[in-house]
Formats: sequence, structure tokens, C-alpha cells
Amino acid sequence: MKYLRLSVLGLISAVAFGYPTVYPTGTTIYDPDNAYGSYILVADHNDRSNHPSAAARTEGQVPGDIRLIDMNGNVVHTWNVEPYFNKRARVLENGHLLYAGPDKRVIQYDWDSNIVWEHKGIGSVNDLRILPNGNRLLIAHEPIPQSAQGKVEDVSEKIAPWWGPRMRGSEEHQQGGDIFEVNLNGEVVWEWHAHDHLDLNLFSPLTPLNDWLHMNSIAPLPENKWYDAGDKRFKPGNILINPRNINMMYIVDKQTGSVVWEGTHNYKGGMAHSHEPEMIEKGLPGAGNIILFDNSLFPRNRTHTGQTFIIELDPTTMEIVWKYETEGYANIKFFSKTMGTQKRLPNGNTFIGEDNTGRLFQVQPDGTIVWEFINRGGTTRPSVVPYDFTPQLRDMTRPAEKRVTPPNNLEWQLLPDEDRE
Repeated sequence: MKYLRLSVLGLISAVAFGYPTVYPTGTTIYDPDNAYGSYILVADHNDRSNHPSAAARTEGQVPGDIRLIDMNGNVVHTWNVEPYFNKRARVLENGHLLYAGPDKRVIQYDWDSNIVWEHKGIGSVNDLRILPNGNRLLIAHEPIPQSAQGKVEDVSEKIAPWWGPRMRGSEEHQQGGDIFEVNLNGEVVWEWHAHDHLDLNLFSPLTPLNDWLHMNSIAPLPENKWYDAGDKRFKPGNILINPRNINMMYIVDKQTGSVVWEGTHNYKGGMAHSHEPEMIEKGLPGAGNIILFDNSLFPRNRTHTGQTFIIELDPTTMEIVWKYETEGYANIKFFSKTMGTQKRLPNGNTFIGEDNTGRLFQVQPDGTIVWEFINRGGTTRPSVVPYDFTPQLRDMTRPAEKRVTPPNNLEWQLLPDEDRE
């Protein structure tokens, strides 16, 4: 009972759409013997809890919102960035932070939070990548040209009576999906526009007006066995894109701009507004397969409703070779309506970021959870950062990895105020 009394001190209210109002935060499970140890880059997505009288922290963004934590939840470094709602960021190998900031600015901070580079005019909120040549790959969601808008058709109620007509062509000016490669001088050296290559009349009826694609991921292909075997579609540097709203993935040939591959999955009704598909890199278990975070937003099968999946598929056959899901009818133990990420780790585990709840966890291939961390206010696609990834981290003492064993959820309870020590 003493353990339960002490645990109460770690309880706070925090944002959680699928969680109770009050629950533990911080590292709640950690098995160092079976987990892959690393730092985690974390950025809060929300500033309020789901308990109306308790803020998760100060209203709005505060210094240190983007931070590196160790596996026990200790903060080892922070970057003070300009406030913005999404806080999409990536750590670079020199210790800098590339950040999608406000006013269509992409900002690079050094280790000490000084701005050392920025680019204006491309609002790369959903993803940004560093290419081997040092250039940046960015997404913009801009209105499509009028010449393309003229090809968009209205949809009558007769065709789809349950959700009614959509004046997609005559009244809604659709947002596109535009990809830009920008060099360090700020020059656009390559660009690609979805309206030139994808079906303008393929859309999801339940998304906001004008939101044709909602491109949320751009992942350059790594070296891979498919290309080594002669399949030119998978040439390293080609770009795997994820237009969330049409439940398809595509590979864009970087040299020609052509779409050379398209893919999806059909498990329990198929993809439902997924995030962050990536090809698993050489040297990792599952190398060459594509792994993705299937949110389950607007699914086509009730057994998919409220159930997020991690799907790993063979891109040459579309066969699902591994998946992570929780079990049970109408099960919402793993669910992020929007956002989310995953990463295959060197020991074969998979890192998962359930962003809406702020629950980050790591699973073994059999689905066993060997690490779990609950963030104070949701997250924005967190990422794994190896202990030796930057010079600054290599100069640090590697953190202790302390086991965390959770209490028995069937017996754990808060004590009345007058009974607490």
C-alpha cells in the first residue's frame, strides 16, 4: 500500500482523448533488458488537460517545449523555439534542430537555440526532411491553380445520399500537395505538385472543405534490396508520399516526377487516414518493407473503428508481414484520431507515438510493451534519437536505464485526501 500512496504524487490531469481524466504521467513501463535505449525528441501538442480546472502547463507555448528525454523521462536538453501550434521538428546530426515554425517559416536552431538558418514562404507543417546533400525537403498546402480546379467535379446527393452533395468544383477551391527541395541558399532546386499527377476527383467526403489530400509525410527512400535486385521504382532518393485523405501511398520518381508506385492495405477495411509511412532501412529487421501508422479516422469497417494499427507491408506484393493492434471488440486501447508515428528499431522492436494522447511506447515483435511514457499534453510525432547521434550527446554521460514496473491496474486506486501521508 505504501507504493500506492507514493504513486499518487505522480498523478496529474493531462490531455487525453481516450484516457481517464486523471492518470500517471512520465515513464510508466520500462524493461531495460528488452527495450532499445535511446533519447526521445518530444514536443507538446496541447497546453490544457481534459480536466477543466487544470492546465497541463502554462497557457500557450513556454520555453523548453521541444526537448530530449531519456527512457526514464528525465529532460536532458531543450530548445526554445518560436511558438507554433504543431511544433514539427527533427534533430540533425550536428545537434541542430530543424523546425516548422509560424508564418510559413522553416527555422534551424543550433544546440543553444540560436537561429542559424531559415526559409520563408513554404509552410511545411506536416513534414520536413534533410536530404543527403544537405538540402531540405518541404511540404506546402497551397490552393491548386485555376486550370486544375476546373477539372474538379461537383458531387451530387444522388451519387452519395448519406453525406449529401459536395460542390468541390464550383464552390470549394481545393488545397493541393506541393513538395519543394530547398538548398541552404534558400533556392528552390526541385518541386513537385500533386495536382499534375494525382486524380483530382478522388477524395474523402468527411474531411474539411477544400482539403483534397492533406499530404502529411514525405520520406525519401533509403538504399534497399528491391532496387538492388533491379526494381527501378524503389530507387534510393525517390519519395514516398502519404496524401492522408485519399488513403493511398505513392512513390514519386525524383528524376522524372512521375508516380511509379502506389500502395495501400485492405486489413479490416483498409487504410483510414494514415501517417508517416517509411521504408525500413537496410540493416534493420524488416528492411525494405514499408511501415505506417494507420489512425482509423473514417474507416470503412466497424472493426477498424476506434482501433489504430501499425502496419508493415511488402511493397512488391502488398502483403502485410507484421502488424500491431490491440485486441477485443470496439477496443480503443490504442487510438490516435490524428497524427502519430512509428519507427523500426535496431533490436527489432517498434517505437510508436500515439500523439493525441501523448502516449509513447515501444513494443517487441510479439506485441509486448517494454517501454511506455505518458506526456503531459499530447505530442507532435516524436522521434527516436540514438545516444551517440550528435557531438553534444556523445559528450554527455549515458543516462542510467532504471526499470519501471507499473502497479496492478486491477488494484491500484487513489486514496482519499485524508488518508494520504
